[in-house]
Amino acid sequence: MSDYLIHSNPLRAALRACRRHFIQAGLFSGLINVLYLVPSIYMLQVYDRVVPTRGDATLLVLTLILAVSLIVFALLDAVRMRLLLRASVRLEKQAAPNILHRIMGASGATPIQRAQAMRDFDTLRGVMTGPAIVAIFDAPWAPIYIIISYLLHPLIGLLALVASILLVAVALASDFATRKAVAETTVRSSAAYRSQDYSITASETVRALGMRGSLVTRHLLERADLVRRQGDLASSSGLFLATTKFLRMLFQSLALALGAYLAIHQSISAGSIFAASLILGRALQPVEQILGAMKSVLSARNAYRGLDDFCRLPDITVPRTTLPAPVGLIEVDGISVRAPGSDRELLSDIRFTVQPGEIVALVGPSGAGKSTLLRVLAGALEPDRGEVRIDGARLSDWNGDELGRNVGYMPQTPTLFPANVHSNISRFSMFSETPTEHLDQKVVHAAMLAGAHELILQFPQGYETQLSVREGGGLSAGQRQVVALARALFGAPKILFLDEPNAHLDASGETRLMATLRTLKEAGATVVVSTHRTGLLQAVDKILLLRDGKVQMFGPKDELTRPRPAGVEDANAPSGRQTEGVPEISNESDAPKSEGVQQ
Repeated sequence: MSDYLIHSNPLRAALRACRRHFIQAGLFSGLINVLYLVPSIYMLQVYDRVVPTRGDATLLVLTLILAVSLIVFALLDAVRMRLLLRASVRLEKQAAPNILHRIMGASGATPIQRAQAMRDFDTLRGVMTGPAIVAIFDAPWAPIYIIISYLLHPLIGLLALVASILLVAVALASDFATRKAVAETTVRSSAAYRSQDYSITASETVRALGMRGSLVTRHLLERADLVRRQGDLASSSGLFLATTKFLRMLFQSLALALGAYLAIHQSISAGSIFAASLILGRALQPVEQILGAMKSVLSARNAYRGLDDFCRLPDITVPRTTLPAPVGLIEVDGISVRAPGSDRELLSDIRFTVQPGEIVALVGPSGAGKSTLLRVLAGALEPDRGEVRIDGARLSDWNGDELGRNVGYMPQTPTLFPANVHSNISRFSMFSETPTEHLDQKVVHAAMLAGAHELILQFPQGYETQLSVREGGGLSAGQRQVVALARALFGAPKILFLDEPNAHLDASGETRLMATLRTLKEAGATVVVSTHRTGLLQAVDKILLLRDGKVQMFGPKDELTRPRPAGVEDANAPSGRQTEGVPEISNESDAPKSEGVQQ
């Protein structure tokens, strides 16, 4: 594999960086396994030298040697575990940041891949400090123990070889029998937890609609299916583990019997009887340990495969050439977006240009593709075809964070994070720059521009009010919308994409929003705003009408909203289409009324 492929994959690059720790752990494992022979040698010397000669001094010296050897053994084992722990920490430091960046920004990943990636990483990292990896390091020494058994007597070596082959066969059979079940159980477990988490988040809706009993039953059925699968898996794994223990104990006892038989016929000494049993038991122990940790081993293997596939996605952390701050020119060339898992197009061959400082309104019936188009423009969704250019540069040419600091985006359903209001509005800037008074001024300025400052001051702790994890963060729809608008305005961005910013505003709130748009216009900001209500059209320069994912009209507001005599075609409309104003926009009298911004 080329160095490029390794270094472009953060998981493989991090594991490669941990190689030194693994090599050192392997060397310590060798010393540890050598010291595992000390009890057998001690027993051999006691029975062959101390007992026949009644040598008290010899027994004392041998016991001291045993004690020192076991102390060194314990220290080496502790150092080995520390090395593996350091490898786990290094893996965390080197791979976790890149993986989290990919989770937050990888364009080709599904929501399930994003949700599972960090769990897979934690599973893999956890196995690096568990008993399974210790058994893996000890396993290569099993042939050494078989050779030592052979040196005691060829028949004892043959018995150790047969026993090892049988236990390896059991381990392989266990892997073959449980591999598919482990993968399915892992997938169903993740799905069940995601479903339960979503129900908890939407618990208010659940209570209000009387869905609690039904959802509890649903989750109990999911859990019952999961418990059944886990039980079947545990039953299969337990059967193989019990077989392994039986074989190990049987062969250790047979080693004693064989040793006694050979000692009777004076082929080996009496001490070799017990030494043979201990050495054979040590040769079989790694296989038993691996089988005991088989569930963890299989989970780690599945986690590695899934995470490795995820890490093959394009690396968004690759440094980009720093471009000048955008002026606000937006060019959309042939954008098409298909519905996930379908050939149905949500957007089809969208083309238009927004000049710097213009305010463009996206209008059209529900389902026309307005929100999808705004997500593409903001870089939140990658189109299947076509491209968006900001100041002539493709979105992929920009550094995402640098461009994002010059863009304000407000989705149709504003997402606020479980943190205080200040952190939400400031886009958590305190983690990328030192908190200063200037940062507070920028937050307050954005809130005032959005008409949210007085509202926020009425919160229990003002800007320090902590938002909860529950749906809406503990705010009403109107409150959530103005806080999200303040976040979009933070930092005086030159480009803004606003999706239905007046959906939950009353008349006074919409008046404030109109004033905000006029202020943005005076500041030279480029704004693309979607709306179903005609009030905002007073503040826009152009209108883009979408229907069924296609551009129906695009042009200056005055031209598109001016009634035309029947039979006069719009120059921007598709061939043959008659336009008489913009009928797709509802009148203000038909617009949904809100109760305003409630506390």
